[in-house]
Amino acid sequence: MKFALVANPRHPQAAEKLEALLGLVGDAELEEATAQLLGREGTPLPELQGELLLTLGGDGTLLYALSQLDLPVFGINIGEVGFLTESEFGDTLEADLERLKAGDFEVEKLQRLEVRLNGLSVGQALNEAVIHTARVAKIQKFRISLNGQIADEFRADGVIVATPTGSTSYAMSSGSPILHPTVGAHVLVPIAPYRIGSRPLVIPDSMELDIRLLNPQQTVVVLDGREELAVGPDDIITIVKSETPARFARFGDSFFERVQRKLRMQ
Repeated sequence: MKFALVANPRHPQAAEKLEALLGLVGDAELEEATAQLLGREGTPLPELQGELLLTLGGDGTLLYALSQLDLPVFGINIGEVGFLTESEFGDTLEADLERLKAGDFEVEKLQRLEVRLNGLSVGQALNEAVIHTARVAKIQKFRISLNGQIADEFRADGVIVATPTGSTSYAMSSGSPILHPTVGAHVLVPIAPYRIGSRPLVIPDSMELDIRLLNPQQTVVVLDGREELAVGPDDIITIVKSETPARFARFGDSFFERVQRKLRMQ
């Protein structure tokens, strides 16, 4: 098993934990910023060639890597929550890595969103696409259409369109139900809506979702908390299910266990 490795260079213990991880993994191809932690030369992220990508950090590190690279990924958490990660940096890590080397894992495919602006693709998101006003506490008016039919209009600070994976992230904190990763749906969640009746809407992922802005308030589209694009009333934001799912190395269906443990529902 040939590993590629991406670490969060801003973590205060990144260099120490990276060195320990390499001691367990052996040889691995390092991404540029990751290699610099150890004074080495690395490979640009989109050019990594491993069979399996290891990420050392939290969900942000994992999402960053998947935004530029299409490899199966195994997340090792050294952050606070790490809901998407499969392993913790601790006593079980060595055993987990041995299982990976032996090929003792399953590949889980998680749906992503493809976001288009005026018909042109501008990127993908594993968790969510967020459309919100560029200034805090300013309200935008949104028109929501599904397969060309107007489904809703509301005023709000923004709107979240999330995958089932993203239903446990920003969308959850804004009132979304939690969706199992295998559910073929997206969830649309108004952010601070100025209407009592505005509620999250679960829609089939086969539908094409169009969002129009009905006032000139400065607005941006943000993909997985990273890429940010300015949009205006003349733009049509279209969101569909991506044809290229994200691939995760898993040791089994641990979704509900992760919900209990990571989100502290107990």
